[in-house]
Amino acid sequence: MNSSSSGSLSSVPNGRIIDFETAELRKLPFQDSLYLWVKGTLPGAGFEARLAPRIYQNRPDYWGIEVAVVQAHAPDQSGDTELLHIFERSIPLTGITGNRGITVIGANQVKRIDIAGES
Repeated sequence: MNSSSSGSLSSVPNGRIIDFETAELRKLPFQDSLYLWVKGTLPGAGFEARLAPRIYQNRPDYWGIEVAVVQAHAPDQSGDTELLHIFERSIPLTGITGNRGITVIGANQVKRIDIAGES
């Protein structure tokens, strides 16, 4: 899927879909909720990564969750252009799980994750 310049189709209308490196499900201790954890690299300083569920009228088989960035503030001009801007974000999957699972949507890959017994 080549959508590096694509806009978001989710709850982040000014977002831009970006690459991600890993996406996995985790359960936190003492909580019943299942979480999606995503890790990647921001396109530069001044950006903020978000996990943005797509909006549907009916529950799909796989609920799309976009890895998007928005401009958070003006980039720092201190010369840190060589720094990597790593992000790690999570989102609870309560209410945003499809009939069969989720699809994590990035610019470089789309990862389908089956979730058995979750709603």
